[in-house]
Amino acid sequence: MPYTLLLLMFVLSIGFAAKDLFISKYLYLTNMKNIYERNVSVSHAILLEMEGGMLTSKQLKGNYGEILTHSEMVNQDEIRLEVTFKRDEELFLPTTVVYNRETKHIISWE
Repeated sequence: MPYTLLLLMFVLSIGFAAKDLFISKYLYLTNMKNIYERNVSVSHAILLEMEGGMLTSKQLKGNYGEILTHSEMVNQDEIRLEVTFKRDEELFLPTTVVYNRETKHIISWE
């Protein structure tokens, strides 16, 4: 009887540890998926704005969320583009990109 109780406690403790490990891995993967979706959405919006080449403010709705863009001239060759991502009423910090209007090369990305 004592060995059975000891074995039961051992199996239960391993089961609870496995459950906690599974939940933490699931939460990590869900968080990483959300981060990658945000990065893809912001990168796509930046590429669209660079291809368009006009100074505008736009609001785009995508599969993963809503994107607000605002562009302005820094000097004759450079444009600053500010991209804000919003999902499920959660607003993320804006991403600021400065790129060359002629060559379409990104100078800085913050």
